[in-house]
Amino acid sequence: MSDLEFGAFYFDGRSSRAHPVRVRFDGRRLRVAGEGVSLEPLIEHCRVNPPLGQARRVIRLPEEGRLETDDRQAVERLEARLGLNRGLTWVHRLEAHWKLVVACMVGLVLFSWAFVRWGLPFLAAQAAFATPVAVTEPISQQALKVLDERFLEPSKLPPARRRELEAAFARVARDVGGGYSYRLEFRSSPKLGPNAFALPSGVIVFTDDLVHLAQDDRELVGVMAHEVGHVIHRHSLRQLYQGLGVFLMISILVGDVTSVTSLGASLPAVLVNNGYSRDFELEADRTAGTYLLRHYGTTKPLQNVLHRLTQAHDTSLPDLLSTHPATPERMERLRRMEEGEGSGKR
Repeated sequence: MSDLEFGAFYFDGRSSRAHPVRVRFDGRRLRVAGEGVSLEPLIEHCRVNPPLGQARRVIRLPEEGRLETDDRQAVERLEARLGLNRGLTWVHRLEAHWKLVVACMVGLVLFSWAFVRWGLPFLAAQAAFATPVAVTEPISQQALKVLDERFLEPSKLPPARRRELEAAFARVARDVGGGYSYRLEFRSSPKLGPNAFALPSGVIVFTDDLVHLAQDDRELVGVMAHEVGHVIHRHSLRQLYQGLGVFLMISILVGDVTSVTSLGASLPAVLVNNGYSRDFELEADRTAGTYLLRHYGTTKPLQNVLHRLTQAHDTSLPDLLSTHPATPERMERLRRMEEGEGSGKR
């Protein structure tokens, strides 16, 4: 291997005087020679500083001396021989070409957008379906506790009426399935009006106003099937994980139950303020529509209650059943579902 030689300035570390020198690397030592300067330090006692913009390259010598050179190529060859600063040299070259920097920035923006659009939902779904049903119990308990404290009050429905609806819900839960410990809860909520919530463990909350709004129990059955659809497709967990970030999913996958149960306090805000995404609502509608067609031969009960919910809610209030997508689109899809699957038991 031939010697490497380049010009530089030598600083002794005691004064600011720059000594012009020639530097030769023989594979073992740096031989520095100039007027009044003669040094031969071993290369292992020297340090090649990483490149910094267009500044001179710096080689640190023993006893606080240093070499500075404008011959960047020579120092890069030295680094290549020694296997030094490989990654940082690449970064330096990148920084020196602004077009590459702009391209990298554009690439980063596109990657970030794609990750939020597709990557994060995919990871959220994987984490949600990897979450054991047993872990969803404390999440749901904590979420219901927060909902009771902030938004809900005890139900004023007569016990007989609640038992009727619980029996209907048991039939829906048994038919749709999913292996959850389903339970129907009733609450009053002047703040939220007619509404329903599906918690991850299979707890479904109906407000009294929703019960009063329905003109037919089949409408409430449609809402029940819709909310059970949210449970079996893990929509609340997926929405929660997407909203709060990937690090929460990691807590699930590594079994950090303490962190997981604390997510229950965040779930009400996700449900009440954001509702479900367009795809989640349509997926839950398909579950409900399939149930209604199987048992009643029509999806009209769910269409009717969706239409009535839209009229009942002030647009400034959250509505888990009439947001994302718009109610007319959901009703149209339910109508097409009915037309496509034909008639059944009425």
